[in-house]
Amino acid sequence: MRKLLANRERRFNLLVTVVLALVSLLFIVPLYWTTVFATRTLSEVFQFPPPLWYGGNIVQNYFNIANVFPPFRPIWNSLVVAVPKTAGLVLVSALAGYGFARYTRAPGHRFLLVMTFATLFFPPSLALIPFFLQMSWFGWLNTFWPLIVPALASGFGVVWMYTYIGSTIPRELYEAAEMDGAKGLSTFFFVVLPIIRPGLAALAVWTLISTWNDFQLPLVVLAEGSQFTVPLALTMLSTTHYSDMPAVMLATLMGLVPVFVLFALLSRQFIAGLTSGAVK
Repeated sequence: MRKLLANRERRFNLLVTVVLALVSLLFIVPLYWTTVFATRTLSEVFQFPPPLWYGGNIVQNYFNIANVFPPFRPIWNSLVVAVPKTAGLVLVSALAGYGFARYTRAPGHRFLLVMTFATLFFPPSLALIPFFLQMSWFGWLNTFWPLIVPALASGFGVVWMYTYIGSTIPRELYEAAEMDGAKGLSTFFFVVLPIIRPGLAALAVWTLISTWNDFQLPLVVLAEGSQFTVPLALTMLSTTHYSDMPAVMLATLMGLVPVFVLFALLSRQFIAGLTSGAVK
């Protein structure tokens, strides 16, 4: 009987593996074709059947991009926006989430927590016009400040860290830290912070990827092409040289590399942060 059950489980696992492999092809094939088209000429891209292996035109495609804008400048602009925004948002969210999770009896705790949750139900585009007018009054239009400073106060980040800390840190740990003389911020930095690193990594990866892919807000506040982030630069390239698909594919690939590298470095912490609390 055990042998029969073991064989069934083995067949089921094999079936699941095959299905997941087929599903993964739906995501791998477009990415593979992007890399192939980035090395081909325009005539080769539109031939039938399409090319399945790499060509030798990648240098010319790079120069085609350089005729529109310096190829690495949008990547640098996106890094200038994404890195400080991610670091600041993670720090502010962790501190606010720690305050909500620990000081549950503080005056106004419930009201502030409900207001923080309420921000999740309003689409960002709802405040786009007031945001534009406010940034204009500050004199921040056509700079990176509107993309960094307002985003540090993230309702999603605070709720995420509040939930993560509340489910990860027992109240007995706070009491033990107080008995050892740690209070307030010292408890956060020396006791709580090392434990919640997976949650911080998950929030950091999510923030950086969403910032890297953000199109609407940079489109509103940035006017000069020299300050365009990756999504805006790709849009400018595709509209200026809409028929040069190999150049567009190469620029897209260049814009994807930093995100892939980051996720590869933080994938273990990211998955641990998402699955924390699933198994007790």
